Amino acid sequence: MISEGVLDSIIETNSHEAMSMAKQASIIIIPALIADFIILLILKKIVRIKFKLFIPITIYVLILSYLIYCLVNYTALTPDIKRGFYKASDSIIRKSYPAVLANLAYILTSYASTDIYSDTHEIEKFNQAVILPPNKPDNDLIVFIMGESSLVSRYSAYGYHQQTTPFMTNIFSQNGGCIIPNSHSAAALTRDSIPMTLSFNVPESNDNLFDNKSIIEMAKFNHYKTYWLASAGQRIQGTFNTKYGFIARKSDVITFSEDLLDISLSQLLEDTLQKDNSPKKFIFVHLRGSHQPYKGYDEVDKLALPDAEAYDLTIHHTDRTIKALYDVINKHSNNYTIIYTSDHGEIVNVGHGIGDNIDQFLIPFMFISTNQRYNCQFIESFRGPNGYLSGLMNKYILSNLLGYEIDLAILNKEKNNDRVFMPNSSVMPFLEVLNKH
Repeated sequence: MISEGVLDSIIETNSHEAMSMAKQASIIIIPALIADFIILLILKKIVRIKFKLFIPITIYVLILSYLIYCLVNYTALTPDIKRGFYKASDSIIRKSYPAVLANLAYILTSYASTDIYSDTHEIEKFNQAVILPPNKPDNDLIVFIMGESSLVSRYSAYGYHQQTTPFMTNIFSQNGGCIIPNSHSAAALTRDSIPMTLSFNVPESNDNLFDNKSIIEMAKFNHYKTYWLASAGQRIQGTFNTKYGFIARKSDVITFSEDLLDISLSQLLEDTLQKDNSPKKFIFVHLRGSHQPYKGYDEVDKLALPDAEAYDLTIHHTDRTIKALYDVINKHSNNYTIIYTSDHGEIVNVGHGIGDNIDQFLIPFMFISTNQRYNCQFIESFRGPNGYLSGLMNKYILSNLLGYEIDLAILNKEKNNDRVFMPNSSVMPFLEVLNKH
């Protein structure tokens, strides 16, 4: 069975992510369709079974219509369906006909369900963890850089033998900086991970995505101007009807670079900071990073690492991108905080959103601030008792940076409940996934 996360990513992300995930799905769907065709051909031509399709199709349609009527009106799925979320209704089909019918039906219902992400109204309610009113913020510029498909064990900053991250090693080893070990993402797919960073969404439910202010809206409430900057490879297309597009479109400014290479984002950031004199800014930068196909690098990277494989070259390109972004930030501000991490890891040369391989969760986390209040101990305070910093903590870290206090009882409860959202939509304790490998 193809994971729901992979199928969702075909519909609910950008075209580059969709193409990558569609390749994974086609490995199962296309051979299954060919097998169906061959079996039907054998039955028709060799066994010579005569098909009388009208009666069975009519009965099938009547039964299917009755089942749909029951799902809409008499089951626990009724609230979701009436809200416009139809995907859960495919669960019976997925168990019975997983190869073709269920996958195609799920893609169709996923497409129909994206309307739930089209609402542009401001959400009024704060999450219960947020203590109001907020304090006057003491960070003028907060830049959160989200990498893509970045496996921490391929970073020389974390001990990898190839010099893939010399610039990041230098930047985040300075005074006020830290290279945080033992970090993991909350999910193995972009569409799930980013909402759990920029909203109070949790693995068990999407309710908080729609019911509580996102980090973007909280920043605006506390007088930050908000920006969403992304590479062309992370362009949110159409009407922004994607899960993380639902959050992105709440930003004051949404801009995409024209170049697929991430290095061009530094010029986009330069233009943004030059043109806008807003005193407080929160900027989210989304990289193409190391997403398949591993083409996010150029000749400079190949010259620096002539013997490296393609994936390592994309990490090196990310390193150069972070350096270029850092130089722009340092040029325009003396009161800033920068976070670099990734939405998820990568099973190198395979992908992500597949099974329970731990590599798709293991990510870098780097931090630097000119504000002494926000130091390495500040970040370490969000680490769980199991020794890992979870991507679920990102929203709490950002809340503090934006001037909000967090209820310690709720925060500690979350730290003590370190879990990840799996590609098959189940929720598992992180250590259980880690210990399998």
